[in-house]
Amino acid sequence: MLAQTLHTIEQELNDPSFSESFYWVNQLLDDAGEEQLAERLDQAIPETWSWKVVGSLFGILSWSMSDNGSALLRTTEGWLREGTNLRRIQIALLQDTYPFRDANEMFLVLDGIAQRFPEVADSCRQWITWRHEHILNHGP
Repeated sequence: MLAQTLHTIEQELNDPSFSESFYWVNQLLDDAGEEQLAERLDQAIPETWSWKVVGSLFGILSWSMSDNGSALLRTTEGWLREGTNLRRIQIALLQDTYPFRDANEMFLVLDGIAQRFPEVADSCRQWITWRHEHILNHGP
């Protein structure tokens, strides 16, 4: 089930609707359940899978889970706080929700990651810019 889901996501990476992928993700959720799913998937998915595919899986999961992905987001925020595993960082940064409820924590964590991992510096800076713009336009 997991391999089929990842294959489908890989095939649909350039299709923003991910129509088939949502079907397979829902099947995966029915089969695996939601309990500690991010950690279990991180353990189960070989590193031969592109972080973009895995990040897209997590993004689809956040739309499909009963808690709207909040447990998944907490896990990926933990990965960002740890700031040591580039693959996990890349997966976490690919999500479509601001990491961290507290903007200052987000700025601090992402700035540190950008300094340690030039590969994701642009992505970190983009999240920081978006959050600053959001605060300016809507308040903290």
